[in-house]
Amino acid sequence: MEYTNVHRAFLQACSNHGTLSKETALDILIGIYARYGNDDTIPNETDVTDVVAKINERIHQFDQRIVYSHFELLDSDFYVFVNLQESPIDLHQNVYTAPELHFFRVVLRELTLSEDHTLTTINCLNLTNDTASETIKPLPKTRAEQLLNEWEELGYFLVLNDKFHFGPKSVVEFEKYLSKNYADIITRCCLCNVTIFYGVRCASCPQILHKDCLKKYLRRLTNCPACKKLWSVPI
Repeated sequence: MEYTNVHRAFLQACSNHGTLSKETALDILIGIYARYGNDDTIPNETDVTDVVAKINERIHQFDQRIVYSHFELLDSDFYVFVNLQESPIDLHQNVYTAPELHFFRVVLRELTLSEDHTLTTINCLNLTNDTASETIKPLPKTRAEQLLNEWEELGYFLVLNDKFHFGPKSVVEFEKYLSKNYADIITRCCLCNVTIFYGVRCASCPQILHKDCLKKYLRRLTNCPACKKLWSVPI
């Protein structure tokens, strides 16, 4: 497949939005085909997959990738434009100030450390106090609120019932960063060995598993893979 303006336009859309639902990605590609396509073909989900694969061939050398990911919290699929370097936060040095980047790190840290990986809006805004030092004033709460809205739009965070959660972009892009910096906190699914941000906990032991992994497992077995007791938590 030749790399065309269709691929360039779709890459630009992914980069600008940060995170696209599977449905939105298809709608965008349909619009791009209408502008750059050579015929009256209406693209489908397979075409989105093919376009993404071709784009990834081009951008992998820059440690970038469009990742197709299932986000368990919403039970939905997303295309996420991510930087795969070890510390992708540092790539925003030319976009955000040092206190703003520190605020982002602090929000990630507190989401990781909280028992249910959630923070209220007030909790997030109060974290601006952590951005101050002897020579730097704390980040203004008005600016912090703007940043939280911006990061939510990009898919870094998800707000449900006035609580901030990890968004699909954070789950994909910062999995390695969080696993490295919070190894004693981060939990891995014993079925797939991938980090769990939002999963299902066994009623008989502390084991947490991805919902999708558990669904596949329970098609064959009925006991918890950790404690071996009958699985009783509805999924």
